[in-house]
Amino acid sequence: MKKVKIPKVSDPIYVDSHYYISHGSDDVSGGKATVNKVYTSISGGKNVIFVEVHEHPGNGYNWTEFLSKKQNELKKEFKNIRAEACPDIDTPWIEEGDLVNGKIHKGSPIW
Repeated sequence: MKKVKIPKVSDPIYVDSHYYISHGSDDVSGGKATVNKVYTSISGGKNVIFVEVHEHPGNGYNWTEFLSKKQNELKKEFKNIRAEACPDIDTPWIEEGDLVNGKIHKGSPIW
């Protein structure tokens, strides 16, 4: 198995875009990003390297199994475009007063 080069804090890497329906506050537009944390954690029962980037704080990327393998592809796609957080406001899918199946919803919001 090929050894994966582990990035260091302040190294530039590329991250992909991620847009979420249920937690839009974590949305990010992909591009070049700056590593601000490197750590080991478990994924699929194995110890792997995760990285976090300045442009998408608090979100770990599995470097060992996924992101390291996509660097050339992401570099071609994004070139010098910088990654950036692009959060949506998280709101319930159904709130009191919404019309659901022909009836007005009464009660707590449904996430």
